[in-house]
Amino acid sequence: MNLHRVLLPLLLVVAGAGCVSLPYGAPPDTTDPWELIGSARHWLQQGRPRAAVPSLERAQVEVERLRADAAAYAHARAAIHNEYGRVYEMTSALEAAETQFLQAAALAQGVPERRPLHFDISYNLSTVYERMGQPVQSCTQLDRVAALYRDLLARPAEPPAGYGDAGAAFLRDIAAPRIRARAERLGCPLDLGE
Repeated sequence: MNLHRVLLPLLLVVAGAGCVSLPYGAPPDTTDPWELIGSARHWLQQGRPRAAVPSLERAQVEVERLRADAAAYAHARAAIHNEYGRVYEMTSALEAAETQFLQAAALAQGVPERRPLHFDISYNLSTVYERMGQPVQSCTQLDRVAALYRDLLARPAEPPAGYGDAGAAFLRDIAAPRIRARAERLGCPLDLGE
């Protein structure tokens, strides 16, 4: 008897027993809109924007349970629109991305304490405007990003709404170089307060 024929299938079963893998784009089995938004973000980070859509669609349904808490509802809805905007931006549907980001920004006005969300939305709008060849609008958003950057460094936002302990490192090491590079490309005056 060939030992490989017996052991290989057994090893594959044992190795796969601890792994739960969802099919491409399948949302997790949850009613928590933030887990669904997190799933969409995972797909976006993987460069798979279309795979993010099922999780966002499901999050739109599940967020309705938060209606009784106006701030939580506005925060989650704004986050969903922001992620849809990222989907559209990544697929080069720039006008649709702009619409989603503007809807996210309007909803986020109802939750001013969610500064990291405002930071993300403004940065994403700046990206879209740069790609659309609208440098003045991109610089306007980048100026807002810089103000939020300074504020977030001065007054860190804690989880779940903020970046937590890693916030300053994320802002200085990842966000700041990107902000500076865009400002240089566009010729925007920029004050990150450093």
